[in-house]
Amino acid sequence: IPLWRGAREERVARDAQRGELCVEELGADVGILVGQGRTIFGAAVLPIAPDQPTLRKSAILAQKGISMRVPEVTALVEAVMAGRVHQDYVQAAGHQYLITTVNESSFYGRCTSTATAAGIILLKMGPFLVLAVYTEPTCATEAIPYVHRSVDDLAAAMSMQPPGV
Repeated sequence: IPLWRGAREERVARDAQRGELCVEELGADVGILVGQGRTIFGAAVLPIAPDQPTLRKSAILAQKGISMRVPEVTALVEAVMAGRVHQDYVQAAGHQYLITTVNESSFYGRCTSTATAAGIILLKMGPFLVLAVYTEPTCATEAIPYVHRSVDDLAAAMSMQPPGV
């Protein structure tokens, strides 16, 4: 591991311990998830900190490959926090998704458009909600484990407990 990576991990862990939202680091990690030749088409990191409701209603911490708007983010985060994200359609990046699978800290869904074969992955990670979107030729069996591994790596770098543990 290069020295800068160790220093970066220490800085992220220090910021996380102080309770600071390390937006620059999150943006870099979202960039690693998304890109040419990657499994994921787009991703975003959204705040879901229960103790900061005003922040979670008006912030998009990082995004790449998709363009989320504040009303979409507000509705999505509120539905996740209220435990009803699976009861209605999810609007994200201009598409409508139906959540088909609900786990304790993750949600998976499919795009309702017949013109677009796509899916959505929502993972709770501490005070954040990671949203990832995949499209053809990627399928759910490839995208979901990829996002879980990436989020687990990010959680370890931030000294946080990974989802589902």
